[in-house]
Amino acid sequence: MTNRELWSAAVAATVREYGLLPPSLKQRVGELAAEIAVVKEAYQRLATTVDAEGICADCRGLCCGHGKHHFTVVDLLGYLAAGRELFTPDFASPVCPYHTGCGCLMEPGLRPLNCIIFLCDRVEELLPGPDRQELASLEKELRRLYACLELLLGNRFANGLLITFGRAHAAGSRLFTC
Repeated sequence: MTNRELWSAAVAATVREYGLLPPSLKQRVGELAAEIAVVKEAYQRLATTVDAEGICADCRGLCCGHGKHHFTVVDLLGYLAAGRELFTPDFASPVCPYHTGCGCLMEPGLRPLNCIIFLCDRVEELLPGPDRQELASLEKELRRLYACLELLLGNRFANGLLITFGRAHAAGSRLFTC
């Protein structure tokens, strides 16, 4: 199966299972996904106070070079719960399937955890101590919220959408075991 076919199958399976969730569970997933988006946006805002976007544009996404597996089921749930249209990754991209010449295909609130919390040395060195402490608190909160979603749906999603789906498919099991 090609990466594109795997992506399509993984998205379809997640959409199908999300659609089958009882309304109360779907509502809770939506609440957690919205909280995650707010914290990611706060993290990104804090990082941009030292022109992280300019620094990233300058380096052209070198840190994005291995992003294929960063997008997780939790991240896809963010799109589904918010009713947002999902992007189409380019698995032939030399940088990252989710990165274009203009930057990331995802807005900060919907980007993968790894992409949001990674700060290169250049950016991190510019941040004052209190901002670094705030970023650490925000990262801790993001990890807590991701864990809440994993617990709620009965699966660990840290391995990325393609890996998580591939394992579930090979085992003949569902993504959500709740």
